[in-house]
Amino acid sequence: MRVGEGNRSGRRRLPHTFVLDGALVERARREVGEPDVVRSIEAALAAAIDYRSWIREVRAGRRDVLS
Repeated sequence: MRVGEGNRSGRRRLPHTFVLDGALVERARREVGEPDVVRSIEAALAAAIDYRSWIREVRAGRRDVLS
């Protein structure tokens, strides 16, 4: 999905914004507890942002694909 396009929830997506599935988050809260859900979401978001930054650097020629 490109920045600014709508998504399944109908919300407008801006750079580095994420829409979480409420039912999935609630299920995770029940199964693993709030602190672990928060840490897992934070880790996943940080990894996604790092990945996007890496892609931009590779495309711009500032990094090698294997770095």
